[in-house]
Amino acid sequence: MKLFSNIAKPLSSVCCICAVLLCLNSFMASASNADYSYLPASELKQLQVEGKDVPALLRPWLGNKQLGLTIIVPAFSERADAPGLVSNLRHELNYSGWATLALTPPSLSKAPYFVTHAEEVNKAGEQQNSVPANQEIPDFSAEQLALTQQQQRDFMLSAMAQLDSLGKSFTGKRMLIAIGNSANLVIELLETKHLPMPDILVVINPYSDIASVNKALPQKLAALSIPVLDIQSKDGSSASLATQAQRRVLSPANAPTRYSQQSLALDLSLQVAWNDSLKFIEGFANRINKAYPNR
Repeated sequence: MKLFSNIAKPLSSVCCICAVLLCLNSFMASASNADYSYLPASELKQLQVEGKDVPALLRPWLGNKQLGLTIIVPAFSERADAPGLVSNLRHELNYSGWATLALTPPSLSKAPYFVTHAEEVNKAGEQQNSVPANQEIPDFSAEQLALTQQQQRDFMLSAMAQLDSLGKSFTGKRMLIAIGNSANLVIELLETKHLPMPDILVVINPYSDIASVNKALPQKLAALSIPVLDIQSKDGSSASLATQAQRRVLSPANAPTRYSQQSLALDLSLQVAWNDSLKFIEGFANRINKAYPNR
């Protein structure tokens, strides 16, 4: 593979878009200013996204086994060295023949923060939505949501496009591990051919917060013609649990080198579940490498 009440007068759509952009710019600032000084300098690499440095963490394979490079994408807004599963995978996979490259994922944007000036309070508002009184008003308008999603896609594509130079020393297969809502974005970008296909895809608790997008996730995953390992934990989001059965049903039958779904017996917050996930990944990767050995 070559390498997210309303007595106040509502803001205009332009102001709403600006609010979303401010949220995303704030994330870009926090991503570029993240402190990784406790890590060895050799691990810390920088990608250029929207003119800012965004950290990526690279560790070489250890030992005689040299299978390739694993790219790890944590869930939205997490650090490249997120404690728990991400940190465990990026260290432990090195001993089973994989260099690891952990990326800073796109942001999980917060709802826009609206400010109503005092002189505006007594003015009549302008109705800009038709949500019934007994229903919750969405955090984002359709326009804002589309803009946020495009920003997340652009962030992911920009970061992934720079991986060739970082991983060129590590020949062999490319395995892509994506977690949570980042997994949904990766599935979408692969299914629409905006990202080149990895040799192996691992998704862990994949989901989207948008109901219609989450509903379409199983079909998009099943459409990928690459080996997929699908890991689900009991403490995954309700959205990921809701599609687990359909993800399995839609997968190719009797195709052990095409799709495998594994359920974790314990919560992903526990170290034993990190180790079980590692074993699932190592086992699936070895099966794929045996079927399609490196040249």
